[in-house]
Amino acid sequence: MNGYELKIWRRGFGWCQEIAAEQLNVTTRTYQNYEKSESVPHIVILATQALSLKMRYNEMQNKPKKEILRILKITLEK
Repeated sequence: MNGYELKIWRRGFGWCQEIAAEQLNVTTRTYQNYEKSESVPHIVILATQALSLKMRYNEMQNKPKKEILRILKITLEK
């Protein structure tokens, strides 16, 4: 994941940089630096995946197993 992809991820949730920084437990300045970088630390990538899954949890609750696996695969490939 690079900084541009991180920005796309954030915008997908409709978050400003401050909210994304809060969700990732970093300062706004640190988050802004991530969005400008060529590569994002692996721990941030894992955190974005975890947050993505958390945000999609309610959506997945009543889906069939096959659909849940498809959603998980798409989410974790980002």
